[in-house]
Amino acid sequence: MRFDEFLALLVLLLIIAAAIWLYRRLHKPDITKLYNAKTILTDREYEFYKRLKPLADEYGLSIFTKVRLADLIEPKPKAENPYWMECFNKIKSKHIDFALADEDTVIVALIELDDTSHDRPDRIERDDFVNAVLENTGYALLRTYGELDVIEEYLSM
Repeated sequence: MRFDEFLALLVLLLIIAAAIWLYRRLHKPDITKLYNAKTILTDREYEFYKRLKPLADEYGLSIFTKVRLADLIEPKPKAENPYWMECFNKIKSKHIDFALADEDTVIVALIELDDTSHDRPDRIERDDFVNAVLENTGYALLRTYGELDVIEEYLSM
């Protein structure tokens, strides 16, 4: 292949690549239409919520669902915590299944609805971290497989 043929082929490929790029750029779909609505609670969580609601009402408490861990706690300030970003990254995408709050929205207890997935090594590590950080920040975390007795016992204290 001669140099001028090679150069012509290269120019042609660049024109094709530019045309494909321009076509995709101009015909990009509206990404806001690429989502589906979904329920905030799984079926299991909703069944638990329906059983928890009368107990919460009895104690005058509100139930919040899927509370982001980063909305409950924050890393100590950067000035005293050189690991601020690492600490924030560990909490930013985790959530707690349920929070019980009083009329002033002060959290009374946090509830994790566990299942057999919490027996996996990665979940055990996650749960150990969440347990420790919540204990260190003064929150009461109640874990249950769906029973209300541990929650009722805590609230009656």
